[in-house]
Amino acid sequence: MFVVDASVYIADMRPSEPHHAETRAFLSHVHQTGAEVYSPMIVLAEVAAGIARGTGRPALARRLTALLQRMPNVIFVPVDKPLGELAAEIAAAHQIRGCDAVYVALAHRLSAPLVTLDAEQRRRAPAVVAAQTPAATLTTLSGSRTGQEEG
Repeated sequence: MFVVDASVYIADMRPSEPHHAETRAFLSHVHQTGAEVYSPMIVLAEVAAGIARGTGRPALARRLTALLQRMPNVIFVPVDKPLGELAAEIAAAHQIRGCDAVYVALAHRLSAPLVTLDAEQRRRAPAVVAAQTPAATLTTLSGSRTGQEEG
């Protein structure tokens, strides 16, 4: 199980993004293994904004957001009062941007790794949340499989 933020989806959807290959490999692995991916509902607005602003093509942003909603294994979590309160506490305690704190709070609540390309978000996440890039996640997963095969 993973919590995935908008930066990963945007990089996957835009081949010109520097981390496109690693995000594509990570999401492909998730799809192949059936691992559950959680994202707060705010991810839809963040992806739509990132695509529309980055390309100047609002229709493309709408299409890609609709595709995201149909991705297998992706579970969208509403930002309810308890999640919002946890995010506010994390934002204040760790000086994390508001929306970034929502992803961190969800990862904390689910005891799941947070997969993100946002270096500041990874740096500022509390120690109880494993925040890592898609490439680092794949490396960890490969090491786990290798260790299992050897044992």
